[in-house]
Amino acid sequence: MKMKKHFLFPVLLLLAVLVAGGLIWYFRSFPSPPQKAADRFLSALSEGRDCKGWLAPGLSKHPFLSLAQESEIRQFSVGRMEWEDKKHGKVRITLLFPAGEIHTALPMTKEGQRWLVSGLPKTTFYTYGVPIAKKMNEKKQTVWALDLGNQIVEIHSRPAMEIKIGQPVSFHTVEGKLIDIQALQPVSLSRVLSLSDTVLEDMNLGYFKIQQDFPVFSKKGGQFVFSGSYAIPIGSAGATLYCTPDHIGRMAILSGQPQDACEKIRVLLQDSEYKSPLHSRIEVTCPNDYTVQSVPNGKSLSFQKGETAEFKPDGKKTVVCKNGQVLDSSIFRWYITTQQEKPLYVKTIRRNHTDPSTGTPYQGSLEVANLNGQLTLINEVNLEKYLCLVVPSEMPVKFGLEALKVQAIATRSYAVRAMQSSGYRTYGAHLDDSTDSQVYNNVGEEPIATRAVTETSGTVAEYQGKIVDTRFFSTSYGYTANFHEVWSNRKNEFPSEEIPYLTASPQFEGNVPDLYHEENFRAFLSQTNLAGYDRYSPFFRWSVTMTRKQLEAVLNKSLPDLYRQQPLFVLTKCSDGDYRSMTIPEDVGTLLNIKVLQRGKGGNIMELEINTTQGTFKVIKEYNIRLALQPVNTLRGKSPVEVQCHDGTVQKNFSLLPSAFACFDFERDQEGNLLDIVIRGGGYGHGVGMSQYGTYGLTLMGKDWQEIIEHYYPGSQLKNIYKKETKGKDAGK
Repeated sequence: MKMKKHFLFPVLLLLAVLVAGGLIWYFRSFPSPPQKAADRFLSALSEGRDCKGWLAPGLSKHPFLSLAQESEIRQFSVGRMEWEDKKHGKVRITLLFPAGEIHTALPMTKEGQRWLVSGLPKTTFYTYGVPIAKKMNEKKQTVWALDLGNQIVEIHSRPAMEIKIGQPVSFHTVEGKLIDIQALQPVSLSRVLSLSDTVLEDMNLGYFKIQQDFPVFSKKGGQFVFSGSYAIPIGSAGATLYCTPDHIGRMAILSGQPQDACEKIRVLLQDSEYKSPLHSRIEVTCPNDYTVQSVPNGKSLSFQKGETAEFKPDGKKTVVCKNGQVLDSSIFRWYITTQQEKPLYVKTIRRNHTDPSTGTPYQGSLEVANLNGQLTLINEVNLEKYLCLVVPSEMPVKFGLEALKVQAIATRSYAVRAMQSSGYRTYGAHLDDSTDSQVYNNVGEEPIATRAVTETSGTVAEYQGKIVDTRFFSTSYGYTANFHEVWSNRKNEFPSEEIPYLTASPQFEGNVPDLYHEENFRAFLSQTNLAGYDRYSPFFRWSVTMTRKQLEAVLNKSLPDLYRQQPLFVLTKCSDGDYRSMTIPEDVGTLLNIKVLQRGKGGNIMELEINTTQGTFKVIKEYNIRLALQPVNTLRGKSPVEVQCHDGTVQKNFSLLPSAFACFDFERDQEGNLLDIVIRGGGYGHGVGMSQYGTYGLTLMGKDWQEIIEHYYPGSQLKNIYKKETKGKDAGK
């Protein structure tokens, strides 16, 4: 019996081992429910069947699904389950794509009696990228560096994957590994004419769809440099567009560096009232024979001297007519040119020097384009000829040659900056012909202004290698303003960033106490006999008196309108004392008080509080303040509001307050009710940069144009954009 017991123990031990091994084999051979669910999901996905029944809510549009079907999962395997709890865990999986293997995990969640995939591999689609480097990491894996403009990404790929340095591509990654890559096809552009958020227009090739935030690179010294979104200078040639097979532009590369200035500038022409750049009808004529062409489709129409070409929109097309008869139409822009050095006349635009019998003359060529069912009109003209019609339109020629030279430098610098920017890219222009840019061709050519342009030909102001932002305005009251205390930045932040050469400074021989403080500002403004450089301007000092009802009528319109346009800068005071962006009532109630909350260094109002029976409102930024307090009478049967000027002249119903360099006095009855508001101020315009009347005053003191440029834009140098060299005092001579 003893012998039998000793024999039985090893047998039982062997049986236990076999049972345990069997159990291990059983559980390894038969996957868990979440593993089965993962397997069925991947089977459906790899076979192109509907797999959404295995997905948790919210995952049906995950980019991994479309990528997996497009790039084809050739094989997959499901590994172990990593449990978190009874209802959650991760299943390890391996996916084989044509570009290589991906090892990752699928999060799984139990919903009722079913297991669902609750997460998918991180998938990223890069619409563009420029491969700039290839290396091997410490694990002997191939890693590519791709420039996305705002960042450099590194991705893993198979060693044999074909990628060329400098060849723009679009690509997909899964968990940081390259899964799919497509070379973008280059298209050599002839000349970029317009660039909206979705469409690029080329002179010879027509229209291309482009992606949002369209990236632009430049190639310098063999290196790719991100220039910015939509950063193709309008009118530039030599750019290369990189497209998908279905001709969608993903990015562009500029050949060489953008030039400091082009020979020609593109000006968007406003209507006769300077209210809109869109026209319902355009009529053009010429004292010589001229041609109307649509380049991409090769259409060409000939007009004899004196004949009128009429342009009308027809849906997305622009129709050309003569004597009421339709000649042709095109979805592309029409170019109007003449072989002789004669101007083209636009009969549907009126300017101060327009002859009603002929229309307004324009040098260079004209372009008519269709923008959303209305017409735009572009005048492409030689830069210096453009300036010959800007200088007399912006500055009175009576100011003399030296002052006009200063204006020529300022307008040329402004124009060159505009040619390098993309502010009017949607219209296909560099700037417009109104006060929004620079007034162009409102006054005809004047010999002395032309001389000022000619004698400063090509000269601009430059600061640390960049063209100066040559802001200018009419009149200083004795002090200029800081740029950042007048304008917000592109992110609508106010105050904005300081510009070192656009700073507040005294415009007389001397200095004053800090004008941030109300009492100091009032004392300075009261110096009506100040020997300021601008004292010859009628707006050196001014005053406006409005009744409470007159100003209430203005505020009832201006405050709601301003809020709709700039909700961040017209705020309402709440019960907790904070100001917030809230809808302004159409009736602001009875005006109780006006208070300056903040001034800039030069004394300009930055924040103004308006207190009424319907609320307390804060208006921010000088232009908004000037517009909110328009000195106009909108009440029926009442006399116009008068601006009493420094020289005794009177301006009636001014479109906006002359400047934000102002203070307020009030007349009240015995009960304290507001009767009249007296606004005392000085200067005309925003107050930043060069003052035109101040320039005139400085020339009377014997200052030459170079000295005046240095005065208003301190630290700047003069540069000739045609000679490509920076000079000192003799630049441009």
